[in-house]
Amino acid sequence: SANAPTTELGIETRFPVRMGQVLGQLRIAATDLEKARGLMGTTKLSEEEGMAFMYDTESQMRFWMKDTPLDLDIAFIARDGTVLEIRTMTAGDTETTASTTDQVRFAIEMRSGWFRDFGVKPGEKINVDDMRAALKARGFDSKRFIP
Repeated sequence: SANAPTTELGIETRFPVRMGQVLGQLRIAATDLEKARGLMGTTKLSEEEGMAFMYDTESQMRFWMKDTPLDLDIAFIARDGTVLEIRTMTAGDTETTASTTDQVRFAIEMRSGWFRDFGVKPGEKINVDDMRAALKARGFDSKRFIP
């Protein structure tokens, strides 16, 4: 019925997001708790699976790998979807990995080597329309994260 409540999709839902020429499947972390947990405790990622961390302002971002048992690559991304830099993070490392710029709007973590293996490098684009659709499906106002 028209009055039936809509079900918002949760953090475990994977969304198709084009990164360069490759289609990944990303979980979307948009709340503070989701971002704090990230991929902690994740012991396996499929070939195309990762997580996007969404923020509502540009900043220098810092991530760490506490309680994360997989080596990961992180791409720091500008508000227009341009990959600014890619760094590798080691499983369990409690030292922070920081972006070199304060122009980062969101970040994407994939298995270590993923960006290299699929030719996604700085200057490539992440499809922001895909990201907006994923945010909307999760029940978030996409304009808050991607103006």
